[in-house]
Amino acid sequence: MEGRRVRFLLLIPVFSLILMTQKARSQNTNPPGREAAASKSAAGAKSASKNLTSAASAWVESTLRKMTVDEKIGQLLFTTYHGSLTSTDSPAYEQLLHDVQDLHVGGFIVVTHGSPLGIVKSQAYPTAVLANQLQAKSKLPLLIGADFERGTAMRYDEGTSFPTAMAVAAGGYPKDAYTMGKITALEARATGVQWVYAPDSDVNNNPGNPIINTRSFGENPHRVAEFVSAFVKGVEDNGALATAKHFPGHGDTAADSHIDLPTIPASRERLEHLELVPFRAAITAGVDTIMTGHLSVPALESDPNTPATLSPKILQGLLRKELGYQGLIVTDAMDMGGITVRYAPGEAAVRAVAAGVDCVLMPPVPDAAFEALQGAVKSGRISKERLDESVRRILQAKARLGLYKNRLVDVNALNHKFGSVAWQKEAQEISDRGVTLLRDTPHRLPLDGTKPSRALLLAFYADPEPYPGEDLERELRTRFDSVTTLRADTRFVNAGILRLPPTDSYDMAIVAFFVRVSDRKGNVDVPPEQAALAEQVYKTGKPVITVGFGSPYLIERFPQAETWLGAFGISDVAQISVARALFGEIPVRGHLPVTVPGVNLKAGFGIEVTANAMTLQPMDAREDGQLRPAYEVIEKAIKDKAFPGATLAVGFRGKVAIHAFGKLSYDAKSPAVKPATMYDIASLTKVVVTTTLVEKLAEGDFAVPLDLDAKIERYLPEWASGPQPEWRHRVTVRHLLTHTSGLPPFKEYWRTSKSKQDTLTKIFAEPLEYEPGTKEVYSDLGIILMAEIIERLTGRTLDDLAKSFIFSPLGMKDSMYKPPKKLWPTIAPTEIDNNFRHRLIQGEVHDENAFAIGSVSGHAGVFSTAPDLAAICQMLLNGGVYAHQRILRRTTVAQFTMPQQLSGGTRTLGWAVPTSGGLSGHYFSAHSFGHTGFTGTSIWIDPEPDRQLFVVFLTNRVHPTRENQKIQQVRRDLHDAVMQALGFATAAAL
Repeated sequence: MEGRRVRFLLLIPVFSLILMTQKARSQNTNPPGREAAASKSAAGAKSASKNLTSAASAWVESTLRKMTVDEKIGQLLFTTYHGSLTSTDSPAYEQLLHDVQDLHVGGFIVVTHGSPLGIVKSQAYPTAVLANQLQAKSKLPLLIGADFERGTAMRYDEGTSFPTAMAVAAGGYPKDAYTMGKITALEARATGVQWVYAPDSDVNNNPGNPIINTRSFGENPHRVAEFVSAFVKGVEDNGALATAKHFPGHGDTAADSHIDLPTIPASRERLEHLELVPFRAAITAGVDTIMTGHLSVPALESDPNTPATLSPKILQGLLRKELGYQGLIVTDAMDMGGITVRYAPGEAAVRAVAAGVDCVLMPPVPDAAFEALQGAVKSGRISKERLDESVRRILQAKARLGLYKNRLVDVNALNHKFGSVAWQKEAQEISDRGVTLLRDTPHRLPLDGTKPSRALLLAFYADPEPYPGEDLERELRTRFDSVTTLRADTRFVNAGILRLPPTDSYDMAIVAFFVRVSDRKGNVDVPPEQAALAEQVYKTGKPVITVGFGSPYLIERFPQAETWLGAFGISDVAQISVARALFGEIPVRGHLPVTVPGVNLKAGFGIEVTANAMTLQPMDAREDGQLRPAYEVIEKAIKDKAFPGATLAVGFRGKVAIHAFGKLSYDAKSPAVKPATMYDIASLTKVVVTTTLVEKLAEGDFAVPLDLDAKIERYLPEWASGPQPEWRHRVTVRHLLTHTSGLPPFKEYWRTSKSKQDTLTKIFAEPLEYEPGTKEVYSDLGIILMAEIIERLTGRTLDDLAKSFIFSPLGMKDSMYKPPKKLWPTIAPTEIDNNFRHRLIQGEVHDENAFAIGSVSGHAGVFSTAPDLAAICQMLLNGGVYAHQRILRRTTVAQFTMPQQLSGGTRTLGWAVPTSGGLSGHYFSAHSFGHTGFTGTSIWIDPEPDRQLFVVFLTNRVHPTRENQKIQQVRRDLHDAVMQALGFATAAAL
């Protein structure tokens, strides 16, 4: 039963893990005999043990002396509770009080429960509240545990979610197991849980194992030992108890112990050199708890009806005497079929304690177990000395946890100590490292997220699940242009009723098999009807990528699957990792921790695929050299004093050349321009920031979407009160973006405006110069209004929005409004302002209206660099994605860069398009788009499939005065030189 195990651990010095690892490696090459192993383990346990303080020891002995026999018996029993709101007059709460007050239980186990819609997890806050309430009702502090093999999110609706043990091992770093143990322990303690039932210490060397499988760190016992020891240390170092399970080893079984009693067919010699290796390592690492397995082990116990849990030979003879283990021995869940099909609840509990068990977990009938133990103590079947031995160990564990001093948790501090974003990031990185490529004959990975592509996702779940693949689908939808999803599980949707869509409706299929280890299922396999539908997909002739979310052995069933990616688990982090791996956001470097015999994949196998940064790469020297004629245009312009300096970025088919020219100013001592010199980009702000944010609003990325054809008075009611009401009522958002609103191009509001509100009031009262929609007149005023609409719809400032949704995701670290003063000396100066500010403008926005507004406006105000603007250009060429950050949908980019009828085809929604004699020159295609900035900046982008190019040109041509107009011809000449250099001068001139 996944998740019903128990474990304890002791704090040990850091070097003990190193010593254990060295010992394990030496055993691998020269395995010691049984006696030597026993003596070494005993010595390790002794050296790793942690003495209690004198106060803690005194509390243990004093408490033990005062306890009644019934109280001692109760300490051996651990029952369950579900961490959800439980009213004090409910039967469930009354049962908990009965367990505490009448049965005197030693503690509880936090569990999930089933429902018609699947598993219902506990929640962190109710778990902590109930823990405190039960602790307050109990005479002795309670020891509360939970099966957190994959982190607290395995049993809670919240918390940090980790991948399976096999996925961690596939990543290859035992330190990841330490991190996993650490975070799990800290979160567990925050919710009142002190006992983490992990790590699984089984060596999974049987491909048919239906219940361990991906819960194991692998098939190599010494490698498993490294990860087990690291996990134990991670839990122990952070104040909780860990549990090595399921002794003496559950890895080589083909049956589920939840259903019946599996047999371990190993010889004693094999057990010594395989199954027991991780348990020895856990003992050396100081583990405080070892959980028994409900297993028949003929080499250790001749009676086939006596599982390890009930065997004195295994628990006292092997574990206590030979291995020298002195910590707590706890049972696996006693309601499992491996026990219940043979023994009544009371008798099973008695046999377990008589065999050497200290803690009886989840007895199916707690009252029967309590009464049977009472009878066994009275009759002498269990001696009082034997009873005291277990109770003392339990009290010592509670004392080590400090529960005798403080048994309650601070519920008010829970959100400070639980569910950290930083912890989830660490867990995701661990999951990312474990993704393993097992087959890729056609070399499909990584996929190219910049190219248009439609996906068919088949999410097949081998258990009841109302919405399989939810996390995977969400991740894929941000990467593909469209995703059609078919779902099937074993309860809600049978795959037999599903029909594949026409093959021309998708470009690629992703078959995702979600096959988790599940108790009482008896297999880890794909249901036949799901396998049959997968077979149909493989026969379509479309590219298919298969993802194994779970057992790596599934690949044997589908030899026709040409590309197979393994994630070893179904968790949310596994699904996110797969999406990242598919598109090269992360490298694929995992290696199999087990052998898959049917397809001859040995442990350690894994096809490595490097990550694709999806960023611009530098042009090589030859490609860069081709652009020399363009560079000469700029050099000549500087000599002609068109501007003192410039930066240029030319992007072509995913590569970029970035160069700097001249100086910041005409001063002889002026610093030279650098490739990353910041410029005031002036009206490029309109397209870089304002248009992009409008696109995101139109996509519905915010709480209130933007309707492009809505009247602007819906968003700006003040607009309606201005002159010419019959015209004003017709102005829409689309009019503002296409510069067809009727507003004049520019007004010197800065002469009287004292604030942004002053400027807005003036625009609201500004008479329209022409009937809206009848012609195109480029207007700053319309874009100032557009920015106000954006801020009102989002409740956030434009600079904050730009940083959060554009600059930071795209890595545009040198793009910003209002640069800090420390940067001003490095920024290209603009004009010597003799009219308004009466000083040289450097590091402050040049545009007077923008300055009067507060330096943050929709029409001007951004400072940026050629490399940063190259990123946003490439994002647009990529269809809205760059560096694996989806900024816009591909359809949105197409919509906003298409010439609009309102403007007579001269404008898109925000951008300009090529015109005869225009600044784009002669050779950009009719589908290209761009924009210029008054200070001497420009962007031009050509998305034609055979071109895929852009030109970013930044100058400070207004230095020292705006009267200098030479930039206009330079722009045309530069664009023509670039297009000629790249071989596009044969196109018909515009």
